Amino acid sequence: MVRLTCIILGVMSVSPFGCPSSGTFDNTPVGTITVSAEAAQTAAVGDQVTLHATATATADGGPIQYAWFQTAGPGAAVLDANQPVARFVAPSLKTEQALTFAVTAYNEAGASGQAQVGVTVSADPNFTPFSFPSTGGGSTATGPTADAGIDQVVNGGDVVTLDSSRSKGSGLKYAWRQLSGPTVTLAGADTVRATFTAPAFAADGTNVLSFELTVTDRENHSVTDQISVRISNSNASQTEVLISTTMGDFTIQLDPNKAPVTVRNFLQYVDDQFYDGTIFHRVIPDFVVQGGGFTPGLNQKTTRAPIINEASNGLKNVRGSVAMARTNDPNSATSQWYVNLADNADLDYTATSPGYCVFGQVTAGMDVIDRIATVPTGSQSDFQDVPTTDVIIRTARRVTVSATSASQPASGTASPKRP
Repeated sequence: MVRLTCIILGVMSVSPFGCPSSGTFDNTPVGTITVSAEAAQTAAVGDQVTLHATATATADGGPIQYAWFQTAGPGAAVLDANQPVARFVAPSLKTEQALTFAVTAYNEAGASGQAQVGVTVSADPNFTPFSFPSTGGGSTATGPTADAGIDQVVNGGDVVTLDSSRSKGSGLKYAWRQLSGPTVTLAGADTVRATFTAPAFAADGTNVLSFELTVTDRENHSVTDQISVRISNSNASQTEVLISTTMGDFTIQLDPNKAPVTVRNFLQYVDDQFYDGTIFHRVIPDFVVQGGGFTPGLNQKTTRAPIINEASNGLKNVRGSVAMARTNDPNSATSQWYVNLADNADLDYTATSPGYCVFGQVTAGMDVIDRIATVPTGSQSDFQDVPTTDVIIRTARRVTVSATSASQPASGTASPKRP
């Protein structure tokens, strides 16, 4: 999409000018013209920049006419140069540079005025030694950009479209290829939109397919981008997750109505099998058991970006509730979560405390949680309350339900900083 960038024109009034009178003819200019305009003063490569002039005359000298022209800087073709609103496309530049434009307004009576403006065009991050003329004048970004689109979640049997229409460049050629996952047949692999039929969900297999897009412009400059497609389990619950540990299994009932962002975030980690092999790294009797971020040896896993804190959703940190752990920043939760071993009202949202977001409830296996709470703990490195024998999450999976059953969300509560 073309962005419009406006510019503030400096006002500069010019004295009337004309030819000396001869004989009975009087060519003395009638009145003066003042020119002004409004807008911003910066642009990036490829932006369509608008030059907007307004002129007023002190006397009636007929219609006001305009003439835009560039006075300094790398060349850029001015379009609609005889209109009050002219434009140009910001060129591709190796370094940030200023372009200067001027507009003259005049009428039939010989009165005129002039204003000028400087436009700073930022450096093109894709700058290369060659350049292309842009449609309608000027020049565009000199290097191509590849955009394979956003990651997708689909069902088995769906026809999936890989869309690279947001890629940019001149005379682009496209090449899609599969990098990993169950092998599929790509139709239109050399076109802007490739398609394939998603394979069925595999309960014990890989359900993520990755693809690479390569775009090549007419100067044989190539760039790549990647996209992943996840095959969802149509029989997987949207609200229940079974956690299998080295001390037993328990089930969490999620509440997507009260904590939609948090539940979506948690389920993404579950679907990514992120929690498999992680440990409960913090165990405090009568308070919480916490996990979801470390593997044995207290090696921290890389997470996605933090999410917003939904602790004001009305769910409470009561016994058996599940909540997100975070730092002192209320909006810093990523993958770590905890189960409340007691009613921890100090962790709830209040008018003076951001609280810890509860997003689920343990509905089966609370006895397993209580057993985990009894394991011996100690200090390791800078960590306290670490089980001396690892309690490992073997797997975290959505509960499988029949196609006709519907799992109802239950209210839950939880997430910590010890009072």
